[in-house]
Amino acid sequence: MENKDLLKWSKLLFLYVLIFFMLREWLLPVMELTNTGHYDLLMLFIVICLVTNIAHVHTGISVGIKGAYIIWFMLYIQKPQDGPFIQSITESMRALVTGNWIDMSDGFKTMLFLILLWMTIYLIHHWLTIRRSILFFFILTVLFLALIDTFTKYNADASIIRTMILGFLLTGLLFTERLMSENKMKQTIGNYLKLLVPLFLLIGVSAAFAYAMPKQKAATNLPEPIENLVKWTNANINTVGKIGYVENDDQLGGDFERDSTPVFQYTAKEPQYMRVESKSSYTGRGWKNAQNEILVSTFDYGEAIKTSIPGGKKKNELDMRVKMDKKYSFLVQPYGVKEILRSNEKNNQFYIEIDSGKIRATKGKDRKVVDLLSYEYVYTKPIYKQKELDASRMQMIAKDTGITPKEKKENLQVPATLPKRVRDLATDITKDEKSVYDKANAVVDYFKTSGYRYSNINVGYPTGDEDYVDRFLFDTKVGYCDNFSTSMVMMMRSIGVPTRWVKGFSPGDKTASTEVLKDGMSQYSVTNNNAHSWVEVYIPEVGWMPFEPTIGFEGFDEQVEEETTQNEAPTKKEEKKQEEQKKQEEQKKEQPKKEQEMKKEQQPKEQKATTTNTNNWLPIAFGIGVIVLAIVLFFTRHRWYVNLFIWYYNQKKPPIEQAYRVLLRRLARHNLLVREDGETLATFAKRVDQQLRTEDMSKLTNLMERRLYDPNADSARWDEFKECWKNLINETRG
Repeated sequence: MENKDLLKWSKLLFLYVLIFFMLREWLLPVMELTNTGHYDLLMLFIVICLVTNIAHVHTGISVGIKGAYIIWFMLYIQKPQDGPFIQSITESMRALVTGNWIDMSDGFKTMLFLILLWMTIYLIHHWLTIRRSILFFFILTVLFLALIDTFTKYNADASIIRTMILGFLLTGLLFTERLMSENKMKQTIGNYLKLLVPLFLLIGVSAAFAYAMPKQKAATNLPEPIENLVKWTNANINTVGKIGYVENDDQLGGDFERDSTPVFQYTAKEPQYMRVESKSSYTGRGWKNAQNEILVSTFDYGEAIKTSIPGGKKKNELDMRVKMDKKYSFLVQPYGVKEILRSNEKNNQFYIEIDSGKIRATKGKDRKVVDLLSYEYVYTKPIYKQKELDASRMQMIAKDTGITPKEKKENLQVPATLPKRVRDLATDITKDEKSVYDKANAVVDYFKTSGYRYSNINVGYPTGDEDYVDRFLFDTKVGYCDNFSTSMVMMMRSIGVPTRWVKGFSPGDKTASTEVLKDGMSQYSVTNNNAHSWVEVYIPEVGWMPFEPTIGFEGFDEQVEEETTQNEAPTKKEEKKQEEQKKQEEQKKEQPKKEQEMKKEQQPKEQKATTTNTNNWLPIAFGIGVIVLAIVLFFTRHRWYVNLFIWYYNQKKPPIEQAYRVLLRRLARHNLLVREDGETLATFAKRVDQQLRTEDMSKLTNLMERRLYDPNADSARWDEFKECWKNLINETRG
């Protein structure tokens, strides 16, 4: 008896060890692709789930152990900025119900992931102990790894080989179990070795042969399937997203819904464009980060920040305080930022990416990026002299030493697929302007005077071989900031002016309390609606300068006119500039009126949307409840369905012939007990009783045979055979 128990536990332990390593193959790519940490703790949770299943721990105790571990895990990774634990859970639940999944805390996401692992392991336990088949999970694992290897950067070559070996071992072991059970073989070590040694040898030889075979690279490089899939999806499905800042700009376009969710607040003397980063590589569909190494410059609190657009004079320095409502792994920055005074963190450092200008906060020896909740800057608005701007010429770009050859090359990049008519249009727009500064303004003015329209709907994506810029400039003429800014970058580059695409946030609005704070400071609120993109043009002998090409946005005000003496009469050029300034001032005066009218039009819609969102949480919660209930019912179907089945027939009270036929079908379907050709009912009943260790089938069959072979016998009543029938039906639960 002891030897049998030892063999039983050894088999089960070996099976679960194989399952552990197969689950590990699921976990590794997930952690690498999502930058998830705490690998050891996640693996420990898998071990806990497997051990409680092997040891047949009572359900209540098992749930308590796993639940306690999940809560401890959540507390362990809880961040100070997440707030109190209960509040964090409540807010994450609200984000889950409303669909704002990005706002869920890391602890709550971890909890959902652990619960998913828990349910998966429970399902695997059912397959191992009841169904004695792991083929479905094996195939699913191979498909998962194949898709991950195909559509992501994760290399799953070794993972697939390991999974194939593990899967064949598991499948072979479970098949051996079924074979020995069906043929009533004694479960001894000798019998297992007779069946398993050939299996192990076959798997070992196959694996060695696969490794030893020569490998040859493909004759042609196939296109990236994920890129083609995205193109097909964008071309055929008109998806509507929500506005907001995202770091991936590989595919621009599509409609979006407005979203007034707060992102951050800042306190400053004047409203400011808040820069995040610039990008230089345009693909015809969107923007990508440079493929080369990211060069950074580190600095501490109070140290000068080396930005590509320096601030003005020291006497004009201003303070700015930023308070984040949403967590980002970067800092938002005003133009002319000089140093960071303080933040909510202590003993941390910063770095700025040389090419993009993105600033991140780091902490610890491993320089781990941290999310700051608040920070304070010193900045001065950049100053540009009109005389220098007017003197800028195209031929000066080649000789200008203020921009490196590498930087010049990156910001003059134009894809070979860009249609020639884009360059022709840019040349035509700027041909009458002498200075580079005026050429840039000519492109900005072109959008305002040539029938282009700002809209967040009916924008769509380029299809086929269409270029994103070409489609906007010549076909649709409808779009939002990404359309205008990307088009201006490509137009300026196509005529030989280094230009870069910039992302960040527009200035936002003053908070409800419009009173000016001390020292003339005001508070501004920035929401997802303020996520924005614009342009920076390199003016030779001047430097990088921001431009706002998007219709409806006021733009930048860093330019400072040269002072003229009283005796000097204004030149024609200056008169022209003065006239333009007057027009701009008039437009600025009219702009608030237009904005007020637009806000009045949008207010009912926004109020309606808010009311709808408030009233819609009940159906969403009800839908989630239905899904959870459906999952529970699915996993427990073998229990409740049989009870429902028995209740139905107990009410119906069928004749014995019908009940017997139903029983035969269920036995054949669930227990593989099929009546063989030529086998009598009595012989079949005896075989069933031996298999199920009961006498109910023989009793039921005697009643059935009496009805079949004795015409004078009364038909057995339901009360006479229902107990035997119910007992046998219950045996089909597995």
